[in-house]
Amino acid sequence: MDIRYFIGIDIAKATLDWAVYDGKKIVLQTSTPNTIAGIKTALRLLKTLPNWNSQQAVFCMEHTGIVRHEVARFEYG
Repeated sequence: MDIRYFIGIDIAKATLDWAVYDGKKIVLQTSTPNTIAGIKTALRLLKTLPNWNSQQAVFCMEHTGIVRHEVARFEYG
């Protein structure tokens, strides 16, 4: 599988900090509330990236216990 984008999510109780790397440089950085609405906002931004394909993206986040549950359970589709 060709990976086009690497998305890292830094998780805090109130916010999510998103960074998207395309293999050469950071192409998107944003911060959203740590809520379902915030996650949806970030995903809408991801869809604006050139040649976006969710099957060619890797998402990673730190293990933070219960604070991460909204992102971990979110179904992208």
